[in-house]
Amino acid sequence: MTRRPNLRYGVSADFTRLAHLRGYVDWRILFSPATAFALAIVGTYAFAGFVNRFDPEGSAGSILVRVAIALVTVASYAVLPAKLRSSTAALLPMKIFFVIYLCRLVENVYLSSIIISPGPSLVFGVFLVASVGATLLIASMDRAIINTDLTLVMNALCVIFLIGLYLNRDVLFVAQGERMSIDKINPIAMGHTAFAFLIYFFLVLGKTKKLTIQAMVLGPMLLLVVVFSRSRGAYIAGAGSLLVYILLLKGSKRLFAILGALVVALAILATSGVELIDVVIARLQTISVDADQSTMIRSQLFAGAWRQFLEDPVFGRYAVEMQFKFYPHNIYLESLMSVGIIGSLPFAAHIILALRSTAGIIRSGKFPLAAVLTAVLFLREAIAGMASGGLWGNSIFWVTSALTISFWYGYQGFLAKARNSEVRAY
Repeated sequence: MTRRPNLRYGVSADFTRLAHLRGYVDWRILFSPATAFALAIVGTYAFAGFVNRFDPEGSAGSILVRVAIALVTVASYAVLPAKLRSSTAALLPMKIFFVIYLCRLVENVYLSSIIISPGPSLVFGVFLVASVGATLLIASMDRAIINTDLTLVMNALCVIFLIGLYLNRDVLFVAQGERMSIDKINPIAMGHTAFAFLIYFFLVLGKTKKLTIQAMVLGPMLLLVVVFSRSRGAYIAGAGSLLVYILLLKGSKRLFAILGALVVALAILATSGVELIDVVIARLQTISVDADQSTMIRSQLFAGAWRQFLEDPVFGRYAVEMQFKFYPHNIYLESLMSVGIIGSLPFAAHIILALRSTAGIIRSGKFPLAAVLTAVLFLREAIAGMASGGLWGNSIFWVTSALTISFWYGYQGFLAKARNSEVRAY
């Protein structure tokens, strides 16, 4: 009789094909694919508190953290056996867009002498290393991102993040009144980082007793950071991604997710009353062109980007909104503005593939934790990209969208094998 698939963290027994990797990654956890992935999505700001505490005036600490993350990513790829690396033709549209967008940046900076803040060195460095390089390397390591390694690294980074903020507790509310902020991590980045950890703990809640306890202990602390960072983008994008995730779940899983969310909400109300909710509502109510300067500037950036697209709709012209000399805080408008309709076609194809992969991963219920976490974080980045971030520096968007596609298209054969095993079991 054929054995039924054994599920752990929502992964069928067929995914234990990587079990032989355990000895490889356990003693090299620093250079495991799971570490590279975790550092790509939360690493930069997880260490920001320590950098701000010990190197508040200089930039050496921040540079060191970014260089260390890049080195870990490269090392993780280098030591991974070639037979365990993956590739998929579904990433071709993204690669084409990378080339087109890079050509636009080079043309703007070096041929047209366009000033792109914060300067060409940082722009090209972040785009080529943190966005393009990290995305291509991490997307090829999807098969070797193991649940046990990922939970270990994410838990460690969360603790590092919270300790770093605690070390700066005396200055957290100094810079911008009651809005949490320190020099090395602004409120927007702080809110998004804390919400990324919250999403992770939401997904592992109930998986094991240990993970549930960790989620119950660290979750409330992260929630406080999210609320008092007062980042409207973090509120909307984070909550929106979780809502889409719940709606995509099938049958009883959706019901359990809703019940879990209600339990968490009731716990929050019981411990903090309506204070936290009042803070969130008050912050969201400031979204007004007339009453809020940030909203007003963004509306002007959107209008300027759209106007520039209409002036050169086919091929685009500028990688920045020319009135402010800055990216327009909307990656979709930025694509149209910079490379036009022709250049935006592969970008649109990449997003469609990522959305298709996201829906498939969540609805399947057969994918490992890393795939589900990547899919939900991609949803968050896709929503946040409507009002924040730029194409050259939005590394989390690129990593999560590409990795989601790699998971979905790379695991199809194994999913088919799992389905066949289930049929034979009955």
